[in-house]
Amino acid sequence: METNVITKDQVENTWKVSAAKVADLNNKINIALQDDNVTTDQIQEMKNERDKTVVIRDTAQEQLKQFSSTNVSEMHTTDLKDTKPKQGIDKQAIRDMINNFVHNPFSPSQIVNAAGGSDNSSLDGVTTTTMEPTIPEEIIYDPSKEVNSVVDLSTLLTKTPVNTGSGTSPVVKRANYVFPTVEELKQNPNLGKPEFTNVNWKVQTHRGALAISNESIQDSAIDVSQLILDQMGDAKVNTYNAKISSILKAFNAADANTDNLVDAYKYLINVGLDSAYHPVIVASQSMYNALDTLKDKNGQYIFHQDVTGASASTLLGIPVFKINDDLFGNNGEAHAFIGDM
Repeated sequence: METNVITKDQVENTWKVSAAKVADLNNKINIALQDDNVTTDQIQEMKNERDKTVVIRDTAQEQLKQFSSTNVSEMHTTDLKDTKPKQGIDKQAIRDMINNFVHNPFSPSQIVNAAGGSDNSSLDGVTTTTMEPTIPEEIIYDPSKEVNSVVDLSTLLTKTPVNTGSGTSPVVKRANYVFPTVEELKQNPNLGKPEFTNVNWKVQTHRGALAISNESIQDSAIDVSQLILDQMGDAKVNTYNAKISSILKAFNAADANTDNLVDAYKYLINVGLDSAYHPVIVASQSMYNALDTLKDKNGQYIFHQDVTGASASTLLGIPVFKINDDLFGNNGEAHAFIGDM
């Protein structure tokens, strides 16, 4: 009977690769158990694959012990011990797996599937699909943050701190009278009384909770607490923008098209708004694109990039802030708000 010689280094390499595969499969199974989209059959298939790889790993580990106890660097494969095989896995297949791994013409980092036969002819046409149970997959545990810049509209507002749940805030109107001409020593005429407009306000509470186990914080490869805080910060901005944009959409709308878009903006700035205002333009992505492609009669773009300003863009000297289309309407619709916030 023909026997092959196998070295300790070759068996040790087999153990390292299979051990890494077992760890990877265990992680996959744990993730799949929490995923409602993964079926029971798919989970069982991963478990079966894991069990086969465990046998490969344990067999190599036992054979490493045999090398250590005999203090040799190589021996015939027929002299190597086998671990007790699990149900459905042929013991001879395990022995052949170790032997084929060492003597096959492929890369030493590959292992023949233990579920396959011991016939060396099965190596013909071996692909990564065949070797998949023994090829480790890299898992990156530090997630990259999605590139999705969002303007926080609350930074454009004038904020007033309050100490109660509701109330009114008086706004005094600008005096619209002038001093009359009065003769010397004549009685002073009465002036107009201050006029106030009351603004009613009410505090609304927005909140939520997310339970985090202490084990997940301790065992995770990243700072879970900081990740959750970042997510809550995103939710805070989303809440602000949703509430603010719903109010901005309620103002009277002025229609315009690409032919008179600049004229419409100029009219609103010069006539529609009080000269004391400090207006800004909040534009949806589609409107922002329309503004960005506007040209004058000489073919020069009139939309400017201001690298020193908070908005990075200006139109007619007015800062322009870009938000997602769905905050002002539907995707593809061009809307904008212009005013003092």
